[in-house]
Amino acid sequence: MGATGYNRLMGVAGIALRRVRSELRVAFVVFVAGFLTTFYALRYWIWPALERRLLESKAIIVAVTPFDVVLLQGKLGLIVGGLLAALFVVYRTRHSERGESVPLPGTRRTRILVGALAVVLFLGGVAYAYLVFLPLLFDFLVNNAIQAGFQPTYSIVDWTQFVLLLTVVLGLTAELPLIMGGLVYADIVSYDLLRNRWRYAVFGIVVLSSMVNGSPDPFSMSLVAIPMTTLYFVGLGCARLVTKRTGNRSGDFGRPVELDLAGLDAAGIRAAPAEAFESLTEHEALKLADDALDEGDHERAAAILDRFDGKDAGSVESSDDESAGDGESAGDEVSTQGTSGEKDGLTTAVEGTASRMASVFTEDGTTEEDIGGYYYDIRFILGSLRSKSFHVAAVFMAVVGLTFTFLYGGGIGAIKRDFLTRLPAGVNPDALRIVLLHPVEALAFEMKVSFIAGALAVLPMVLYYAWPAVESRFETRADRDVFLLWGAALAVGFLGGSLVGYGYVAPVVISYLVADAHAADMIIAYRTGAFFWLVFALTAGVGLLAEIPVTMLLFHHGNVVPYRTMRRRWREVTIAVLVLTAMLPGGLLLMLFIGLALMVAYGVGLIVLWLNSLGNRLMRVVTT
Repeated sequence: MGATGYNRLMGVAGIALRRVRSELRVAFVVFVAGFLTTFYALRYWIWPALERRLLESKAIIVAVTPFDVVLLQGKLGLIVGGLLAALFVVYRTRHSERGESVPLPGTRRTRILVGALAVVLFLGGVAYAYLVFLPLLFDFLVNNAIQAGFQPTYSIVDWTQFVLLLTVVLGLTAELPLIMGGLVYADIVSYDLLRNRWRYAVFGIVVLSSMVNGSPDPFSMSLVAIPMTTLYFVGLGCARLVTKRTGNRSGDFGRPVELDLAGLDAAGIRAAPAEAFESLTEHEALKLADDALDEGDHERAAAILDRFDGKDAGSVESSDDESAGDGESAGDEVSTQGTSGEKDGLTTAVEGTASRMASVFTEDGTTEEDIGGYYYDIRFILGSLRSKSFHVAAVFMAVVGLTFTFLYGGGIGAIKRDFLTRLPAGVNPDALRIVLLHPVEALAFEMKVSFIAGALAVLPMVLYYAWPAVESRFETRADRDVFLLWGAALAVGFLGGSLVGYGYVAPVVISYLVADAHAADMIIAYRTGAFFWLVFALTAGVGLLAEIPVTMLLFHHGNVVPYRTMRRRWREVTIAVLVLTAMLPGGLLLMLFIGLALMVAYGVGLIVLWLNSLGNRLMRVVTT
């Protein structure tokens, strides 16, 4: 940007500031009023009312740091004051430079009714959250924590953010009928689309309800999913009413009808209009043909490919006709212009050079090696798993469901009580308290452990099913039955290491930490997530570390990864371990601790393989 452009921009900004200068003074007053009101309302009214309504003296609210309360009041005050000031400025500057109001759709009465309806719906959602949803949710969470042996000691920051997030989300969710009616009124989506895709909408509502409340349990999910589903069908009624009043019919005003090619037979595919194949990509056409082949309908698969190839052929013929027409017009221009031949020749040369440069990046002029064959390798391997994806998903969901049901049904409390009895005699179990600083901290830990168990269960299955594709792609040969043996060894080592760590390693380490803190005359109150992740690392982590040398030995004898490759690639393995451990939410010390433990286990595996191959090397030396 030059000096002239900069001066012009500053001039426009100065004019805009002068226009709203008087309004900014009032906006600042509105901001300060909103800030102070929110700051003191939280202390004297909002927090006491929420505690009485939601917790009923079963849980306590604590400040983890000295500045938690003041900083939280300041942040919320800034947010509320800023929103009020922004709304005031927008309202006062709604007129254009000519003094006319910015045009809005509908009459003044309609806009007032829509605005009032939006406010009423939002307040209704907030009232539902405060009177119904939050009391039931916290009653369930607090009782579940107490039954598991935990003390609900919520952080003021985590608890307030959790409550406000759910309240605002439910308030915005109540706007769903108004939003759906507005989308249909603006002809952005049609009523038929919203009605036909209601199953996808319900599935998305269930997923969203699990993400919003931070808990995957059916009770808390239903508290959000059922009202949202009801509001969606109310929104369908509003959309239908808007469609009848306005006459909007998406697809009726000259728009091509979107056909579902997957539901047509071979005759329907051949009779379908050409517009149905215009937006079809090669990947989509191949997928439709593959699905037809999987169903055994070879005629339908051939019809899909024929119609798709006919579309490409038609586009090529049209481009040839255009090229011929362009050639004739170009010949006429050359005969009439005469003296501009050198200039046209230079232009043609430049265009030819540019087209040759661009052809390097086009699909026809490239191969897998040009743009990276690994993408095609990964896509080919993942594609080979498509027929087995149901088995993998079934095993994964079964393991996740069983693990979560065990932990959620009281298993985590039983583990805690049993573990405390295994501490040495000199450690008093009553001195160790496990507290919850976040309302769904225990449920989040249970879900994460369940996903880890599910991933470990299906990993050998995935490798077993994908190995034929790996062999054909990378021209390698190995016995894929080694993955089944590895899966069994992984289960035995994981359980055995967990039992050893649970019975000996974890009690010794935690008793030392408790005794050290107790000697310093401190009150010991561990967070649920931190305590159980430490127990998990000292129990299941021991089993996983023991599995590294076993995995290396099995992969070497199964010709999956030979010993020479493992020894030669130890630097790459170290970098990969550091990158993965850096993603853990524990800081540098945790990254170094876990990374060092993994690399020590990898080094032990290399030593075991060196000793295992020592006999073969000695035999080669003797024979030579």
